[in-house]
Amino acid sequence: MPKKEAGVIAPIILLLLLVLVVIGFLAYRGLVKIPGLPQSSTASVDLQSQYQNPFDKSAQYVNPFSSYKNPFDSLK
Repeated sequence: MPKKEAGVIAPIILLLLLVLVVIGFLAYRGLVKIPGLPQSSTASVDLQSQYQNPFDKSAQYVNPFSSYKNPFDSLK
């Protein structure tokens, strides 16, 4: 390597690392949004622990040609 280029690579690497650290800090503070990273936000929808079927069970489709038999039907 020529003598001129020997001292150029190290400052460029340090400058790139500094830029990455600054961008990482800004992303951590929430000032910069980086696509692909999970964003910390609160849920705007209330989560429910119970699920109730909103459809009438007697109105649901039953395949008359199905050969599947539920073994728990005989326990009723």
